[in-house]
Amino acid sequence: MDARRFGRTARLVALAAVGGVTCLVLVPVAINAATGGSALPVLGPHARWLWPALVVLSALTACLAAWDRLSALLVRRRPAHPANRRAALERVERFVRARVDGSLAEQLRLKLGVVPRVGPRLPTRVRHPVVVTGEAGAGKTTLLLELAEALLARAALDPVRPIPVVVDLGGWRRDDDFGAWLLRVLADRYRIAPRVGRAWLREHNLVLLFDGLDGLAPADRVECLAWITALNVPQVVLCTANEEHEHLPRFDVVRVEPLSRPVVQELIAACGPRLDGLRDELEKNPDLWDELRTPLAFGLLALAYRAGRAEFRGVLDTYVVESAARGAARPERTVRALRFLARIARRKRDLLARSRLPARHVWLDFVGPEAVWRLFRRAAPGALAGAATALCFVVGVRLGLVPAAVVAAATVLLPRSAFRVTRGDPRRGNVWAATGFVAGAAVTGGAALLGGVLGAQVARWPAAAGYGTVVVVALLLAYGNTRDRYWAVACALVPAGVMVVTGPSAELLAGLGIGLGAGAVAGAFVGGLREVWSGVRVRPPGGLRWLPAAGAAGAGLAALVGADAGLSATGAVTGLLVGLVVTPIADRPFHPVAELLARPLALDEFPLRRKAILQSARDRVLLVDEHRFPHDLVRDHLAECDPAELAASVERRRAELSPSGSGPTA
Repeated sequence: MDARRFGRTARLVALAAVGGVTCLVLVPVAINAATGGSALPVLGPHARWLWPALVVLSALTACLAAWDRLSALLVRRRPAHPANRRAALERVERFVRARVDGSLAEQLRLKLGVVPRVGPRLPTRVRHPVVVTGEAGAGKTTLLLELAEALLARAALDPVRPIPVVVDLGGWRRDDDFGAWLLRVLADRYRIAPRVGRAWLREHNLVLLFDGLDGLAPADRVECLAWITALNVPQVVLCTANEEHEHLPRFDVVRVEPLSRPVVQELIAACGPRLDGLRDELEKNPDLWDELRTPLAFGLLALAYRAGRAEFRGVLDTYVVESAARGAARPERTVRALRFLARIARRKRDLLARSRLPARHVWLDFVGPEAVWRLFRRAAPGALAGAATALCFVVGVRLGLVPAAVVAAATVLLPRSAFRVTRGDPRRGNVWAATGFVAGAAVTGGAALLGGVLGAQVARWPAAAGYGTVVVVALLLAYGNTRDRYWAVACALVPAGVMVVTGPSAELLAGLGIGLGAGAVAGAFVGGLREVWSGVRVRPPGGLRWLPAAGAAGAGLAALVGADAGLSATGAVTGLLVGLVVTPIADRPFHPVAELLARPLALDEFPLRRKAILQSARDRVLLVDEHRFPHDLVRDHLAECDPAELAASVERRRAELSPSGSGPTA
């Protein structure tokens, strides 16, 4: 038994002994003594040491129980500890295996049983920077993953060999410090602590396998290579389709040559009758050989033809049409969703098809004018109308019809809308207006009810406390609107004067709470809309002139359920007006509110059933590797396509595939 195992066994035995004595002996005796009993006679003169012994042994038990985790946490802070290397190897291997299993080449192997051979193998002894060049889709990433697997196998057997790490350069931004960004990537993807990663880079214990340089802008590529050179790490492998690698001081070049015609013919023959359509198409269209230069082109076209014949439209277009034609119904929705996700991925410089929307500035300019019209000309006015209706209804029921009428009249103070956008489908606009009305009524009504309840609770306090609360709130609201202390004091004197006559009544405090709740919600809503409007570059509206009519409707509903007239409502009206003054204060560009309000704009491009769409696309190999685009060429093609035209091609192809279609069947 080695010293490590012996120490662990000794700690377990000590933990069992000390914990058993503490829990089975000392704790029951201590409980008995604390509840009025006496200590065991066998303890004799040692009874006075009961509590100190209990504290000491309890602390010792806790230390023994947490020893392994604490020691691992402390020891692993040392970069040279073997545990760091073992954990890093496991995580890198897991990442590389997931990337290989989800790749297009693996999908091709599973569906057709063949994988195009990509170029020469990369050297496993990396002494100088190695640059892998070739046109887009030539298989550079496949070679990089194969090299990572080979280096992982060697590093697992030899503790001296460096650990390979795959890093996607597409996530780097020119403003980022490359060294700090690299350490963040290692920490996020492989959970290599920055302290450990920094030491391993300094000691040349990492092989950096960089992919995705082509996703950067040309000027950014040159600067990125300068940063890589500044790292002074000789074990670097870089994939690129351009010539910027000449900026590296010393490098070895591995060129990936295009697929030759005999290789393509051998691959088609290996697939048997499953690619007869491709063989026929090559015979009819010899120019197609010009596109079958890379493993990516062959893989995409082979997957497109795996189920039968089709009209050739170009490799990328054929791949998308053939895959979508065998998917779920409503192909235009699927294509629009994929185009939207492809545009986001291209802007983020990666291949990830995100199931969750990122920040609105990434995608807001991708939405169409009809969605903008529905939200800002239908849903937003509907929400304001619902808010006015619910607020006047709550005020009418709680405080009377006169305060409700005053609130309805006060809604005219909102400025007139100046929003301009192309008109959309009125039928869909009506649905959005109704949805906005219900949402605005529910949120504002709930805030008003909550404010009224809180105001009623304050009314139970002593009169002096209620008086002071109203004065302080009025002073803060006035100062928040004017930023002038003298005007703030003058404005606070108005409710103070009213309370001299009416006192801090329950109606005044309830009205104050209702006004604060509803005003805060309305202000935050309008402020969020303005923030979104600035993103879509249109003139922002503030409100509508017919809102008093919506408020009057709410007061009428309150009258129908038996609300009082509330003729002596001076206190209630004062509280409501003071509370509603919070609206312009809350009218600020709140980022979370703007993000929430912008989400409906993406529904046309990315509907609510987004997970089903992503899963269908993955089943049809339009996405691979847990919702990633197979290649940046596929991503860019989808980002630039016309969804209506592409969906029409999908429908035509689907008709050919159906048993009742007049064309050839698959």
